[in-house]
Amino acid sequence: MNVPAELAIDPERAINHGVEWVKEYFARARINTAVIGVSGGSDSALTAYICCKAIGHENVKGLIMPLGDSMSASDMRDAEELCETLGMGNRKIDIEKIFDEIAKTNSSKNQDRIAMANVKARIRMLLLYKEANERKAIVAGTDDRSEHELGYYTKYGDGGVDINVPEYLYKTQVRSVLYHLGSKENMKIFTRIAEKVPSPQLWKGHTAEGELGMSYEDIDRIFYYKNEGGFGDKIESIAKATGIKPSEVRRIIDFSHSNAHKNVLPPAPSIFI
Repeated sequence: MNVPAELAIDPERAINHGVEWVKEYFARARINTAVIGVSGGSDSALTAYICCKAIGHENVKGLIMPLGDSMSASDMRDAEELCETLGMGNRKIDIEKIFDEIAKTNSSKNQDRIAMANVKARIRMLLLYKEANERKAIVAGTDDRSEHELGYYTKYGDGGVDINVPEYLYKTQVRSVLYHLGSKENMKIFTRIAEKVPSPQLWKGHTAEGELGMSYEDIDRIFYYKNEGGFGDKIESIAKATGIKPSEVRRIIDFSHSNAHKNVLPPAPSIFI
């Protein structure tokens, strides 16, 4: 994997940073169990690894929740193999019947694809919290820093979690950590997952980069210079530093601003006295 120089990190140091944070969080919360939605993708793979290292694999439960095209057979196999490799418990819940019942409530023959895709994410959130409630566990979320910056997740879906474990790493960095893990003995599953094209798989053929219209390497570089580079929303400065067209930089920044509401608590009037 070719990681842009700006985004290069020490994988072991990155892993230890996440493990220590998770360990401390669970200690403060006085809870020792985590529930994770395992998709066969890179973010949930890293989340599962970090949680297993932090609180013990016996205290981590993965839910694998397929639904038609939203989880391929190969992703399901990878999710199961990941859990087996880490020694963590897992359970498969087919959510197709739940989704179909909700779909029936829409009288329109031309259902909105995005709206129905978000329903899938919200069903999974409900099942994760049911499992967490029963186990007195914390729902460990899997959205990375790129998705957070973009607001590229479903509000009260995959965004409905107690903690977001990989949010300190851009997508490119998450994948580089997985390649590092995959180089270890009996850990090839991490390499296989890292090599996949990032996709929420909310409909057939859906890929994140296809929907966003840009590779994660370029997206991550835009946010690197926006944040770590201190350029903020200076489009021309970011474009010059990255070599990406100003119009494309602006499109990604505008996309981020339009979704900023996802990253804050719901607003309300000030207290009335």
